[in-house]
Amino acid sequence: MSQNFEQAKSRLANVRAIHPLLTALRTMSMGAWQIAKKRIAYLIEYEENYDRILNQVLPTITEKHLKKQNIAGPSPSTAEIIFLVIGSERGLCGKFNTTIAEKALSFIKQGACVSYQIWVMGSRLMREFERMGVHISWRMALPASGLTTYQQAYALTQNWLEQFESYAFNQFIVLHNQVALGGSHQFTSYNLLPYEIQHGLERNDKGSEQWPPAIIETDAKGIYNQIIQHFIASSFYQVLLRSAAAEHSARYSLMQEASENAEEIIEELVRVVNAERKRRITQEMQELAVSSGLLDHN
Repeated sequence: MSQNFEQAKSRLANVRAIHPLLTALRTMSMGAWQIAKKRIAYLIEYEENYDRILNQVLPTITEKHLKKQNIAGPSPSTAEIIFLVIGSERGLCGKFNTTIAEKALSFIKQGACVSYQIWVMGSRLMREFERMGVHISWRMALPASGLTTYQQAYALTQNWLEQFESYAFNQFIVLHNQVALGGSHQFTSYNLLPYEIQHGLERNDKGSEQWPPAIIETDAKGIYNQIIQHFIASSFYQVLLRSAAAEHSARYSLMQEASENAEEIIEELVRVVNAERKRRITQEMQELAVSSGLLDHN
């Protein structure tokens, strides 16, 4: 019993030392999750401001002057389709990366693509694909602490847009996890390029004209092209944030479960230790009583 008692005390001390770390990780994950959600809300408002500008600019541009993303051209020099799969840079998020890797490969297989490349963001996901023997054509690590910035997303999309317009590929699809009901994550895809305008005049009420009309003193076509570039960057940045929110949601759930398990183990070990202490105290009192002659030694 003495050996079991000492083991229980040692294990109790270890679990008590780990429990605050689990709680801290859970709190940090919740904080990062909420930050990602707030940034998504800011982006939606950001796009609405661009919508208002686009509503003023589009009527001044003829259809032939609009910037078209025409995929009809020379054969792609890189691949027909680019599949960008977004995972995580850090661990402690359960099967987050395993799930996205398996579902991404299934998605690509179902599409029966003849020519494609797999690009990856997130070191943990890179290792998962390498373990599965999947060739990665392009890779990039995500920030180890904090979230990707809009400036980084804009720089990436500018580079990809240039490749797209030079016919390096015909389609750019982003595969990622996002938060589902109950805090779990679900696999989803987003067609980044060719970009489809879902803003501007589609939301404009043609029956209500603003007065006074906007005065555009610069090249309206240039304004339009800049707005489209920011819409592409904003859309991709939202994908990054939704993926980060899903990652931190998964980590929060895992840390919550681990914290609850640790509390249950602590309660169980405390009962074991207290029971053994009571037994020892009772035994010592009995021995004292016997040695003082209060009890017969039988």
